[in-house]
Amino acid sequence: MTGVGGIAELFSALLIFAFVLLVTYLTTRFVGTYEKQKMTGRNLTVVESVRLSGGKSIDLVKAGDKYILLGESKDSVSFLCELDEESITIPPETESGTVIQKPDFRKFLEKAGEIIHRNDGK
Repeated sequence: MTGVGGIAELFSALLIFAFVLLVTYLTTRFVGTYEKQKMTGRNLTVVESVRLSGGKSIDLVKAGDKYILLGESKDSVSFLCELDEESITIPPETESGTVIQKPDFRKFLEKAGEIIHRNDGK
């Protein structure tokens, strides 16, 4: 009876853990979608954002029909320059021209897998 009870406890703990993960995932998706809709404007669009270091980035913003480059830090935003539309390349796979660079976790996982496989031979 103890073995069956232990298995039941383990199974219920796994179900609770999976439920918590699902609720966390759905909440994150909802909040992200809500914030994205709240930040969407008609005349201002962040075309691309590149993180330089902790709290510092360079943002390419479309304001009306002009493209401007902004430097952003923790405490300030600085105008860097205005760019010609011909010098801007927007990837075709983006929605509404918005590109925000995100880390590619697939590459991280592939590198981790390579390291693990290399260390298995030792």
